[in-house]
Amino acid sequence: MTIFFTNTSNPFSRALAGFFTANGDKVTADPAVSADFFIDTTDCCDPCDDRAAGNGIDAEAAVRSFRANFSEPLALLSQVLPRMTGKKRICFLTTRDASVNWSAATTGYGRNMAKAALHQVLTISKNGLREKGFTFRLFDLMTGEVPPEKAAASAYAYFTRDRFDDGPGRPERDDENNLVIRDALGREIPW
Repeated sequence: MTIFFTNTSNPFSRALAGFFTANGDKVTADPAVSADFFIDTTDCCDPCDDRAAGNGIDAEAAVRSFRANFSEPLALLSQVLPRMTGKKRICFLTTRDASVNWSAATTGYGRNMAKAALHQVLTISKNGLREKGFTFRLFDLMTGEVPPEKAAASAYAYFTRDRFDDGPGRPERDDENNLVIRDALGREIPW
């Protein structure tokens, strides 16, 4: 299989790419190549997007974070999407801090708004692309809580699994038909 990565510049991304190459898969950053997987490992927080709640938002920093976490990855997906074959799996890093149900974030508003917007776009996209054989995975690597290598192992298992459900008696809760977020501990994040 060919796996497209938006970048492999951080320890998590390199470890995740390593799992694919160890399995004999080809990892590429060339959007002109046919790929089975699209994996966006963008998780940028502008250093100026650090104001605590109640101290205002640096609008320019929020826009830079939004562009890096939303606009640029979706532009790459639009280039890769027409050439996706095989598994047709679309994977994005996200964060529980973009969840309206499970967030303790007090900074990083631009990043979190971008990830929340990404969730909505992917929800809409999933409805049309699922019929064409595409499947989706959203993953929170739990930065600062789980070592990058362990998070990468969890992401690899989740990204490559054909179906993931919440257990016996709940076949309606599978990730092929429902866009869910899983974290590095395998939990479903409400959003």
